[in-house]
Amino acid sequence: MVTTQVKIPLRPVSLARRTPVAALLVPAVTMALLGLWDLGRRGQWGDEAATWSAARRTPGQLWDLVWHIDAAHGLYYLLIHGVLRIHADDVALRLPSVAGMTLAAALISAIGARLAGARVGLVAGMLFAVVPIVSLYAQEGRSYALVLAGAMACTYFLVRACETGEGRWWWRYALVAAVTAVLHAFSLLVLAAHAVTLLVGRAGAREWRCWGLSTGFALAAVAPVAWVARGQADEALSWMTAPGWDAVTGLVRSFAGPSGWIACAMLLLAAAALVTPRRPALDSGPVSLATVALPLLAVPPALLIAVSQVHPLYDQRYVLYALPGLSLLAASGIDRLTGLVLARGAMPLAMPLAAALVVSLVLGGQLGAQRHVRSGESRLDDLRPIAEMVRAEAKPGDAVVFLAGTRRKAAIAYPKDFKGLRDVALDRSPAASGTLFGTELPPDRLKEALSKAQRIWLLDREDSDQRRVFSDPRERVKQEVLSDEFHREGVERLHGGSVHLYVHN
Repeated sequence: MVTTQVKIPLRPVSLARRTPVAALLVPAVTMALLGLWDLGRRGQWGDEAATWSAARRTPGQLWDLVWHIDAAHGLYYLLIHGVLRIHADDVALRLPSVAGMTLAAALISAIGARLAGARVGLVAGMLFAVVPIVSLYAQEGRSYALVLAGAMACTYFLVRACETGEGRWWWRYALVAAVTAVLHAFSLLVLAAHAVTLLVGRAGAREWRCWGLSTGFALAAVAPVAWVARGQADEALSWMTAPGWDAVTGLVRSFAGPSGWIACAMLLLAAAALVTPRRPALDSGPVSLATVALPLLAVPPALLIAVSQVHPLYDQRYVLYALPGLSLLAASGIDRLTGLVLARGAMPLAMPLAAALVVSLVLGGQLGAQRHVRSGESRLDDLRPIAEMVRAEAKPGDAVVFLAGTRRKAAIAYPKDFKGLRDVALDRSPAASGTLFGTELPPDRLKEALSKAQRIWLLDREDSDQRRVFSDPRERVKQEVLSDEFHREGVERLHGGSVHLYVHN
């Protein structure tokens, strides 16, 4: 008699693990198309000008910058430095963010597919791709899209590690967590969400040991950056205040959608994923979609908001990577609800049709918000029209002065538009001073330089019709000299700033 030995896998294997390529490609392509849509339409805004200022320097100058003032973004600036060496314009500045969001959409689909089936993964990736705030950061030359992609890669590796028990997934988890933490330290909060996932999923000692070692590795990687940045944070984050209830409601509107009915629908679908019966054949294993998605959605924002009551650190872009938790839950909710209908004999296409309807409604209902994201009004300022106005009106030899917060951002972002103008207040350039926007002359020399000019183009964030009280003596000198020795001949008010022409009396 011949006996056959059957090897029983240590981990449950479900049909959800077979992920069709289309389930990954469709959300990724959709996200790429949305990211590229009017990518260069608006000009840089202030934060992007900071990226441009840093990334256009030599590696030595960049090292000097991050050592003195902006260590928290050093790795991102180095990446953009490499991109801009190939081609330098507004589109190239934002392309890494488009790539980051595209990768994130594919990873979200992969997570959903492995935990709850290919259909859920596909829908989760699509729901993520059509949210306006995703396009907002996909079209911005800052690190947040790449951080989101890194957080999703960590989450995917966690799921695979818990499925298979293989150490290679934990190594990948640790490496990506470390790189993402160096990109932005607050991404470490995703590891806290994963700890809740392991806790709720009753992970074994091996999983906890691997998670602990991975977290320790990420902390060790980011420690030198944190040590350098410790003295820079007070100035960089001085504008922050303790978040209140409006921060919570603002986060919900951003994640679920600015439209009230869409936000309600997304939240109800997410709730359905938590309260309706699951389908075991497509939701088995050491972790489930709910135990991954709900902590991802809730833990990072809750922790950062709680800490910010004592030491303000919260901004919703710092926890942008929590958004996919809602997309995963909403997609699962569609699947669960249609599963209940299918149990009563409905047609097999109920889930795909319902999902297509929801995605279409979410995208169509927010087209206005999508168009707004691509306009200059979606940010605090748009530096390109300001620079173009100066180029059109200024004469060679005219002076230019930047007042109260403008910090020569327009001239850094679009230097060709300021060619031939004299920045009379500038003492040391950004690169020479190791700062983002340069340093200015001391008050006595500044007053002398201003008095010698015949025509001055003043760039301000405000109207400048009323005198304001400045704590910086340099700003007071600018205001006093222009008021006492010059008269204003014209003003042009643009989004986020105004341009004034002053002529010597």
